[in-house]
Amino acid sequence: MDKVIKVINLLKITIIFAFGLFSTAGYSLSSDWAISEKSKVRLISPMTASNNNKLILALEYELEDEWKTYWKSPGGGGFPQKIIWNNSSNVKDIKILWPEPIEFEILGLKSIGYKDKVIFPLIVDLEDNQKQTNLNLNINYLVCKDVCIPGSADIFLNIPSGDGEYTDYFFEIEKVLSTTLNNNIDFTPISNFSFKAIENNNNVIFDIEISTSSFFDDPKIFIHTPFGLPVVEPINNYSLDFQKLNTSLYYSANQFDEKKFPIEIFFYDNNHSFKVEKNVEIENVDKNISINTSLIYLLLISLLGGFILNLMPCVFPVLSLKLLSVINTEDKKIKRSFFITILGIITSFLMLGAFFAILKQINISISWGMQFQEPYFLMFILIIISMFFLNTLGLFQINLPSFLYSSKIINSGNNFYTKNFFNGFFATLLATPCSAPYLGTAVTAAFTQSTTYLFLIFSFMGIGMSLPYLVIAFFPGLISFLPRSGKWMIYFKYFLSILLFITIVWLLSILNNYFNYFFIVTFTALLILISAILKFRIYQTPLIISLIVIFFLTPYLNSFQKINEENYKSNNWLDFNSKNIPEIIANNEIVFLDITADWCITCKFNKINVLNSETISDFFESQEVTLIKADWTQPNEKINKFLKKYNKFGIPFNAFYSSKFPEGIVMNEILTEKQIFETYNKVK
Repeated sequence: MDKVIKVINLLKITIIFAFGLFSTAGYSLSSDWAISEKSKVRLISPMTASNNNKLILALEYELEDEWKTYWKSPGGGGFPQKIIWNNSSNVKDIKILWPEPIEFEILGLKSIGYKDKVIFPLIVDLEDNQKQTNLNLNINYLVCKDVCIPGSADIFLNIPSGDGEYTDYFFEIEKVLSTTLNNNIDFTPISNFSFKAIENNNNVIFDIEISTSSFFDDPKIFIHTPFGLPVVEPINNYSLDFQKLNTSLYYSANQFDEKKFPIEIFFYDNNHSFKVEKNVEIENVDKNISINTSLIYLLLISLLGGFILNLMPCVFPVLSLKLLSVINTEDKKIKRSFFITILGIITSFLMLGAFFAILKQINISISWGMQFQEPYFLMFILIIISMFFLNTLGLFQINLPSFLYSSKIINSGNNFYTKNFFNGFFATLLATPCSAPYLGTAVTAAFTQSTTYLFLIFSFMGIGMSLPYLVIAFFPGLISFLPRSGKWMIYFKYFLSILLFITIVWLLSILNNYFNYFFIVTFTALLILISAILKFRIYQTPLIISLIVIFFLTPYLNSFQKINEENYKSNNWLDFNSKNIPEIIANNEIVFLDITADWCITCKFNKINVLNSETISDFFESQEVTLIKADWTQPNEKINKFLKKYNKFGIPFNAFYSSKFPEGIVMNEILTEKQIFETYNKVK
């Protein structure tokens, strides 16, 4: 009996082993790897058999680290894979589907292609779906790194006819197929698509206009034509709601051998994926193409946004001090003074533009006011504002060290030029935490457009901020409308000193997010010591420099470090970092999101005048609105990615969300109670 049981158990084990062996062989269908230098390729199938007229297969490439292969239009250099299938049986045609590529640079040429591992779906048209299909493929391709190496693969795979089973490769191939483009634009949120090719001044310009019911988020456009066009940087213009996109691509006219040709336009972003095939004809335009009206609009709002910055509380004291400094001054000197300050403002805006352009090129996230997330920058601004504060109290006049103004560049030994230039420079630095009306749109456009647009927008922001100075520079006689010097100037300077003192307190409150109260006590003692040194003129320069150096060393001391507090409490507001908006609105709740920071002046304005008002607080409570707050005072990657999704590069950011509007309705930078009510009625 025991022997019988042993035999039965042995048979069970044998059957299970055989079944497992059969399952592994039966549910995996692929060719052998064809191995070349730096790469290998094989053919994989999602089904063990097929009785359809079209067979879905895929080529799987594996490349060594940093090696790339090419897209169907490779750009500068390289060539795409080519498949020869003449020796196959039961095959009528084979079509390659191309997944989303990436841009890269090899040997100084911009190219388009793939790296690491990539799967290319194949659509195989069969002659007879009742017969077995024998695939005999010869594939030629190119892989490149510092050098380029051609690859060649001979691949064999037999697909039987009949009802098949899913293989281990099914889901992997399906995943690629789901992102591979199709021609049916109706399955996307796109409501309008237009394309035209224009020849002008030895250039051919591809002009693409697209509208969507969603919004555009980091779009990428790839072009395939018979001419093997190079990779060019697109010039993108967006509407204010990012639902309309105009893209222009410039090519040399001698790259086109024909006026009529087929074109394939591949479009990808985080909300769209489609391909458009067209037959186009290049239109001749004899006259110069007019400047894009959207660019004119962006420059105008940049100009206006820059001008309004002068009225913000962080900049107004600097402008006021500037006006006070030229009362009773001759017109000629007033002109020079203001023109030099204008130069300082525009130069500093161009420097900001260059700084952001560099960060953009090396793929570092950028945002307006990001420097206010760095404690050392805040400490630097704190020292500068403190010097202005002591100046308005009459303790000293702002004079730079002699080695700065004894230079030949500075006029005959005085610091007139340097002082006025840095007046404009610091006015710009103080303006960066402010988000004036229209500034958000201008900054967003600057950070999403080409580098040329970025510098144009920042230049016009600088000119806009310089407008009050320009008016005085061209019409210095306007100074005469101010009262002549007298006691009122002393009182007004005291008033400005109060504003500057409030700014100092505000900066200390931001730094309190990084350091503890010992830091604030140390700075207060430092300010008192500097005041005493200036008052009694005791070794002014060496002592003040020594104290400032000590101040900048304090962050290295553990006793000044702030202990992180994990708990987030803010009345009825929930913490953005611990909540998921899609999950909340899935329960038919309405969400109001406020992304704010301690350094954001406009955020404070919205909070005091609207969000914390009794009317709005009662409204939120009565309507059971879920309130979520995101604090961006310090760098936060989750908030940064969230803002980037909306192509926003600054705050405040306020939006309502509901199941009806899961992507939210974004509100203006400066809130009003009326806007809160109207937006709520839309989303509920």
